Amino acid sequence: MIPSDRQAGSRLPENQTADWRLRQVVGDTYQLSKIGGFLYLFGWAVIAWLGDVMAFAPRVTLAIGAGFLLLAFLRLWMRPPVDGDSAADRRWLLQFTLVLPLASVLWAGVQVWILLDGRYHGDIRMVSLIATIGYATVFANIYSTVRHLAVVGVCVLLVPVLVALWSQPDDRALAAAMSFYSVYLAGALVRSHAEYRRRLRLDLALREQRDLYEHLSRTDALTGVYNRRHFTARLDQLAQRASLGGAGFALLILDIDHFKQVNDRYGHVVGDACLKALADRLQRAFAPYPALLARLGGEEFGVLFEGSEAAAFSAAEGLRHDLVMRPLECDGQRITVTASMGLGAFSATAHGDGDGLYRAVDLALYEAKGLGRNRVKALQPANA
Repeated sequence: MIPSDRQAGSRLPENQTADWRLRQVVGDTYQLSKIGGFLYLFGWAVIAWLGDVMAFAPRVTLAIGAGFLLLAFLRLWMRPPVDGDSAADRRWLLQFTLVLPLASVLWAGVQVWILLDGRYHGDIRMVSLIATIGYATVFANIYSTVRHLAVVGVCVLLVPVLVALWSQPDDRALAAAMSFYSVYLAGALVRSHAEYRRRLRLDLALREQRDLYEHLSRTDALTGVYNRRHFTARLDQLAQRASLGGAGFALLILDIDHFKQVNDRYGHVVGDACLKALADRLQRAFAPYPALLARLGGEEFGVLFEGSEAAAFSAAEGLRHDLVMRPLECDGQRITVTASMGLGAFSATAHGDGDGLYRAVDLALYEAKGLGRNRVKALQPANA
């Protein structure tokens, strides 16, 4: 379908903004976390090696390693929906945020075991605590895309550790230090999430600004329909498509009869209002059809119509009749105008390209003017 220019403005509707943000959160969450599961596996491998855990708990060592490996691959496997809607994104995000902390739960269990089991000497306990601090820091800073996910991850990692440390009198100093760091990490989590939200707002503003510039580059500032530049590019695309056996299309060029008299009598402010009113009337006339509307310059408008010349002729005649019967509302003035129109369907044999069709329809427009104006001159009879 050929788009018509009924879009306006640069700001996305609120529902589209929410969907875009959700899509960004989904993508960022997956990209930031897809290989993070292997860090737990690496940490456990280091602990098992330094502590010679295979010597006294071989089955547990292998089971823990297998668990971390399974959870790491599960993260990679749970890819976000490629072309899913917002509902699919929400389902994925819910499922992923349930899976993501599982490795943290497993690590927290390992950490408590290391702290409470006397077979682990002081160096192993310290290495494991450093790893726990690192994993918690990762959750607070990297997984700030979803605040509740970061909170859950940090709590799962630190709360059991703090309970285990405070329960042992010899570890009270270490427990106090870990508690202090946990408070700091909570503040860092809040700041990281706020920073991520600010980045999303900035990205959205840049996206809207880009869309605005793109919109302005292809639309007519006065009437809001497409401009000649975009119209010409689209005409060439449609002609190339039709030449290769694609769908056909028709071209309509419309010119307001004696528009100079409107400007001379009422002034250019009213004249501009008439152009805007005509553009609105033109959009209404072709609303039921796939059509691209453009202001080609001055009081001249163009329509690229995806369909037969006969259907385009019927719509054009309806517009012409409507202009005669209903005056335009132009800045407080009711002004009756008529229009002359040229119309033709593209033929690769007869026209060669889009420019060839434009020249032929432009000649038909001038024939309509020569025949007395206020008429549609088609390259083929309306009943062809």
